[in-house]
Amino acid sequence: MKKISLLITLFVIYGFSHKYYVSTSLYDFKQDSGSLQITIRVFQDDFTEIIKKQYQVDISIKNDINSSDIQPKISDYLLSNLSIYLDNNKYDLFYLGSELKNEMIIIYLELEDFPEFKSIELKNTILFDLFEKQQNIIHLKKGVNKRSFILRKDVPNVSFEF
Repeated sequence: MKKISLLITLFVIYGFSHKYYVSTSLYDFKQDSGSLQITIRVFQDDFTEIIKKQYQVDISIKNDINSSDIQPKISDYLLSNLSIYLDNNKYDLFYLGSELKNEMIIIYLELEDFPEFKSIELKNTILFDLFEKQQNIIHLKKGVNKRSFILRKDVPNVSFEF
């Protein structure tokens, strides 16, 4: 609960000053459905800027960021900047969609039918090519195990053992 309060406080502070560049990601293993559900929260203006830079598309003027012309660009960007390895084997993530909410873009991805594993390595380089001081906060939840880590340009990945 303290972590959630801290994150809310960080988003409020960053939202008003926005001198800092941060995203948060929750990697939640759902044993009952056999899936990994990923939720990423990133500032709308930052994400809009990177999509415009990479694909020459201004998603800030689009009403539907899940439209057929925008969704492949967002998916391509995310999948080129996110990686997951379970026991040193790479697995492909599936982009489900995004939504706009309170100056944030909330992104949903999933990994289905993953095997039992003992180690996980996560790479998240979202916005690292745009902001030198970008930080991506990772929260990993598998059953009762919860871990958190901050990724930076000089440390773009993290490994956990269970």
